[in-house]
Amino acid sequence: MGKTFSDNWYRVADLRIGLRPTVDVRVQYYGEEPWYVLHERAHNSFHRVSPDTWNFLTRLSVESTVDEVWRASIEAAPEETPGQEDVFQLLASLYRSNLIHIEGGADERRLVERGADKKRKPVLARLSELMFIRIPLLDPEPYLRRAEPAIRRVFSPMGVLAASLIVGWGLVELALSGRSAWNQADRLLQLNNVVLLYLAVFLAKALHELGHAAMCKRFGGEVHTIGLMLLMFTPLPYVDVTSSWALRNRWQRALIGAAGMLADIVVAAIATIVWAHSPPGMVNELAYNLMFSTAVYTLVFNLNPLMRFDGYYILADLAGVPNLHEQARNQFRRWFRSRALQLDDGIIEPDERVRSVLLATFFVASNVYRLMVMLGIVLLIADAYLGLGLVVAVALGLTSFVLPLQQGWKTLRSPLFQYQRKLLIRRVAIGLGVLLLFFLVIPMPDNRVLPGVVEARPHTRIYSEAGGIVARVLTVSGVRVNGATVLVQLENPELDSEIVGVDAQIAQAETLEARSLTEGGVDLAPVEERLKTLTELKGTLLRQKAALTVRAPHGGYWVAPEVGYRLGEWVARGAELGEVVDDRQHRFVGVISQEAGAVLTGARQDGIQVRLEGALGEVFRATALTLVPYSQDMLPSAALSPLAGGEVPIAAADPSGKRSAEPFFILHANIEAPAPGSDYEPVRAGRSGWIRVHLPARPLAAQLWTSLRQFLERRYHL
Repeated sequence: MGKTFSDNWYRVADLRIGLRPTVDVRVQYYGEEPWYVLHERAHNSFHRVSPDTWNFLTRLSVESTVDEVWRASIEAAPEETPGQEDVFQLLASLYRSNLIHIEGGADERRLVERGADKKRKPVLARLSELMFIRIPLLDPEPYLRRAEPAIRRVFSPMGVLAASLIVGWGLVELALSGRSAWNQADRLLQLNNVVLLYLAVFLAKALHELGHAAMCKRFGGEVHTIGLMLLMFTPLPYVDVTSSWALRNRWQRALIGAAGMLADIVVAAIATIVWAHSPPGMVNELAYNLMFSTAVYTLVFNLNPLMRFDGYYILADLAGVPNLHEQARNQFRRWFRSRALQLDDGIIEPDERVRSVLLATFFVASNVYRLMVMLGIVLLIADAYLGLGLVVAVALGLTSFVLPLQQGWKTLRSPLFQYQRKLLIRRVAIGLGVLLLFFLVIPMPDNRVLPGVVEARPHTRIYSEAGGIVARVLTVSGVRVNGATVLVQLENPELDSEIVGVDAQIAQAETLEARSLTEGGVDLAPVEERLKTLTELKGTLLRQKAALTVRAPHGGYWVAPEVGYRLGEWVARGAELGEVVDDRQHRFVGVISQEAGAVLTGARQDGIQVRLEGALGEVFRATALTLVPYSQDMLPSAALSPLAGGEVPIAAADPSGKRSAEPFFILHANIEAPAPGSDYEPVRAGRSGWIRVHLPARPLAAQLWTSLRQFLERRYHL
C-alpha cells in the first residue's frame, strides 16, 4: 500500500465515479494470482489492475463519493485498500483511458488538470517528453483483416520451416564472410552512409512493428493505431498492440512480444544473403546497413529484458509479474524510503522477502544496463562526430540523472521528512563525509596490468655479416650450442677473387716500394700510402671471409627453422639467419600506450607479478623494472597482435602482424626462475602473458582523473 494520505486527495474526494458501461473485464492469471484487464470497447482502451485495486474499483459507484468509498474500504479491508495517492493516480490513469465516467461531469478538470499540470512541469520533464513523442497516423485494422489468411499462412509450421532455412542460410553466409562484415562496420557512421543507415533502421523498425501487428491479429487481437514516434527527434514507426493484454494465454502474449524479434532475425538473414551475393553499390550498402541495424537492435535492445522493450514484456508475461518495471521500481523506492530515509514503517513478510530482493535487484540491474547502453551509444556517435556525441551525452545526462534527482527532491520536502530532517541530515552528512573521505583522501592501491611476451636473456639474433651463398648448415635448428659453435657456412667466390686481386696489387706495390728505395726514395710516399690502403682492404676482405663462417656468440638454443630451406641461396649482408636463445634466464617485455607511459615512471620496484597465457594460476615474480624511454611501432612478438589472440591493435596494411596501429613504449622486467622442486612449469621464451605493475597509492579520484585523461587522449586526441 502506498502513501495513506495525499495532497491531491481534495481533487477527487467528493467526485462520484463509476466504470463506463462499455467496459469489459477479463481475468488473467499470473502464477496463482488473478489480475483484471479492463477493456473499453468504444475507444479500444486497456488497463490492467491487481486484485486489491479491482476490489476497490468494484466499490465505486455514482451513489457515493470517492472519499466515502475509500473510507468504507479502509474500515472493511485496511491492508488491501490502496492509499490515497495510489487511488488518485489510478483514477487519473483510468480517466485518460476513457474507462470511467464522472457523475455530472462538471468537476472532471479537478481529476486531471492538464493545462495547469503542463505549466507546472519543469523544463527537463518537458524536454524528456519532446524526445519521446508518439504521433498516431491511421487505423491498420481493416488491412489486417483482409490480410488475415496470408498472416495465418506465414505463422504456420511451413512458415516456420521456411524462416528457419532462411536464417540458417544467412548464418552460413555470415560465418564465411564474418571478417569482411566486421571491417565494413567502420564505415557505418561516415557522413556518406548516414542516410542509408537511417533508411535501413526505418525499414527494419517498420517490419519489426508489422511482425507485432500480424502476430496480434493471428491470435484474434485488434490493432487500431499505427504511427510515428520521435525517438530523440528521429522519426520511427510504431504500432499499438495493447489489445494483447486481453489474451488469457500468456504464451500467446509472449509470442506477440517476440514476433518483432522473429521478423528482425529473418530480415537480418535475408539482408546478409543479399549483401554476400551483391556487387559493391547501393544495394550492397543498404543490405549491410539493414543486416547490421537489425542484428544490433535485436541483441542489444529488444532481446534483453533489462531494457523496456520486447524482452522485458516477454519476461513479465512468462514470469507472471505484470507491470514488472513499476513493481521493481516501487519495491526499490520502498526499500530506500524505509532503510535510507526511514519514511515508511511497513513490514515485509518472510515469504515476500525473496520476491522483494529479486524485484529490487532487477531494478538496479536494468538501470545499470541502460546506462551502459547509453554510454556505448554516446561513444559510438562521438567516435564519428565528437560534437554531436557531446550533445547526446548532455541530453541523456539531463534525462537520466538530473530529472530523476529533481523528482526525488520532492520526497525530501514531505512533512514526514521535515519532521525527521535533523536525524536524516546527520546520517546523510556522515555518509557523504565517509564517501568523500574514501574517494578523495584515502590512498588506494593503483595497479596496471600490461600485455607482453617472455624473452630469453641473453637472446641474440644472428645476421650475416657478409653476403654469400648458403653452402652448409652445420647445426640444425633446435640444438643447444656453445659459444663459437659453427652454425652456417657461407661461400662467396667473388670475395675470394677479390682477395686474390688485392694480393696481386699488394705484391705490385711492394715491388714499386723496393724500386723506389733503390733509386733513393723517389716517389716513395705515394707508394707507401697505396700499400697501406691495400693492406687495410685485404684485412677487411679477410674479416668478411671469416664472417662467412657463422658462429654462435654464446651458449643457448640455435633457433633457425627456415635456414635449411636456404641452401644454395644467396643471402645479402645483414640478412637474419636465426637466433641463439639462452633459456636459463628470462625477461618480460611489456607493451604500454604512450599516454600511459608517463604514469609508469613512478612505478614501484617491489611486488611485480607476471602471469603467462595458459597458466594464469601461476604467479612469477619479477625484478629490475625498466621503462625504455623512446616510442616504437614494431611489437616484440606477433603473439601480442589480435591475429594471435593478443590485445594490441596492429596496422591493417602490415602483413607481418607486428606493426602496431599506434606507437607504444616497452618495459623490461627480469623474471625470477621458479624454485627447484616447485610445481611451477619452467618459463619458455615466446610465451605471451601479462605483467602487474604497482604504482604509488593514490585516492580513487586521482586514479579516475588520470584514466579519463588517458582515455580522451587515446581516443579523441584531446
